[in-house]
Amino acid sequence: MASMRKLVFLLAWCPLLAPAATDVADPYARFQPQDDYDESLEVPWIEIETHVEKGPDEQGLVELENQRLPPGMRLFADLAHLTVDPRDHVSRLWLVVRSARGADNATFEGYRCATGEYKVYAYYNPRRSKPLRVVNLPRWRAIRPASWRAELARETLCSDTNPRDPDSVRLRPQPEATDYQSPYE
Repeated sequence: MASMRKLVFLLAWCPLLAPAATDVADPYARFQPQDDYDESLEVPWIEIETHVEKGPDEQGLVELENQRLPPGMRLFADLAHLTVDPRDHVSRLWLVVRSARGADNATFEGYRCATGEYKVYAYYNPRRSKPLRVVNLPRWRAIRPASWRAELARETLCSDTNPRDPDSVRLRPQPEATDYQSPYE
């Protein structure tokens, strides 16, 4: 009879003990809120294919203020051709770094504001026999903190983790062009 009472007692307490036995590894699982989030429904980020066919438009270059460049260097961007594709949210544009003596280095770059990364798709130098050189396998690289690219992303291309609208970037006030004298001349 005593064993029968124990069995009835255990059966009566069974529904109350069941939630505690759901996860042996986490005894506090029953206190966690249960949500309906299904990770398998997440769509992975996919970059769209990028084609580079010509260099930057010299007439469309706008000087951008950037305190992180070495002395005697100036940063220009082809803002007329700045794009942000809504499918992958990457800002793509031509950047030109120009020395005080007139030497240019141009790169066609993409910036992912969400991850703090950049990618160089192509290089351009009008003084070479073949001015445009497309990178065969471009790869994403982390933007180093306190670099000129970090300042460019923070001040011009990105609004927190989202890319700025190209039209709003074009309308932002830019510093007036000045004749910069290099301290090394």
